[in-house]
Amino acid sequence: MRSLFVYTLFACFPFIIVSYQTSAEDGCIVKEFEEVDSVINNCKDIILDSLSIPGGKKLILNLNEGTTLTFRGNTSFNFYEWTGPLITISGNNIKVIGEKDSVIDGRGPLWWDGQGTWGSQKPKLFKIQVTNAILDGINIKDCPSLCTIVNGENLVIRNWIIDNLEGDEGVAPENNFAHNTDGINLGKSYPNENVTIENCVIYNQDDCIAIARGKNVTVRNLFCHGSHGLTISGDNAVIDDVLFENSIITMAENGIHVKTHVLNGDGLVKNVVYRNITILDAKHYGISVEQNYLNLPAGQPQDGPPSNNIPIYNLSMHDIYGNVLSGGIPVFILCADEGCFDWKWENVNILGDSQNNNCTGYVPEEYEC
Repeated sequence: MRSLFVYTLFACFPFIIVSYQTSAEDGCIVKEFEEVDSVINNCKDIILDSLSIPGGKKLILNLNEGTTLTFRGNTSFNFYEWTGPLITISGNNIKVIGEKDSVIDGRGPLWWDGQGTWGSQKPKLFKIQVTNAILDGINIKDCPSLCTIVNGENLVIRNWIIDNLEGDEGVAPENNFAHNTDGINLGKSYPNENVTIENCVIYNQDDCIAIARGKNVTVRNLFCHGSHGLTISGDNAVIDDVLFENSIITMAENGIHVKTHVLNGDGLVKNVVYRNITILDAKHYGISVEQNYLNLPAGQPQDGPPSNNIPIYNLSMHDIYGNVLSGGIPVFILCADEGCFDWKWENVNILGDSQNNNCTGYVPEEYEC
């Protein structure tokens, strides 16, 4: 099945994942976990070569300004029941790259229990807080829980592969599938200004991309499979000037998902554009906009009343095409009174064979629900 997805990806996208070969002085090549701190403190051209990280230990990479850090070979983590993260990266004016054939293996099957964060403790994989940075060519496999949480300014993430396909229901052993494995999540604890995420391939079991806070964010040329879609996650923060474009979403619960959290305080979502997005075989919704979101265990319905604590202004959709599976709803909108304003949707056509669109509280301009 994966070969079909890869064929679809490269048939439709005019980009090729770039690979790197790098070199560094022998003293700046790390082959043992115990060497990390010394090399990080004393080198600016660093290679992490096939590290095995002890269970319960964190790979802390507080990089000096101007550093280039390369992952080489297989970086892996031993089992320990905790919340992580397994890797933290911080620094200014840095570059982090994945060398050809390198992989960061979270060894997720050791933790997966089908319950995600509602089950046993599972570590997040990556936590990144950087400024003026490029993260290029990173290859991640089998995140135990959330794959990447990012806080950054003037940041480019490009040419990543996140492969959690082994955690899909029907692929993983019964009751040992992955859940809550967000691909790349722009967290709410930092402004996240001037961020670009591009040319990435993500197989996972939660939001492909989730933005909880950000200004001037561009997400483009993505292929997402099995996720909860391209997501705006309105919280007690401001999300402003976000563009999602030129991407394909396959076999997701939602293709496009805009949600606002009803219990987390006041916030604002404005000036968000989705453009040229293809949604194939969405399971529940092609497009879902809901102002009644609660973080609930898998399978529990979002059926509470909507709230306008986080209003949504200027939500634009242009050239959105695709389909939902039988029983899925092509377009679902649930807005609170005085919660949604000035949306414009053009050329939005999601097909479904058994359910009609469902718009409550608001209908976008130039769109027939």
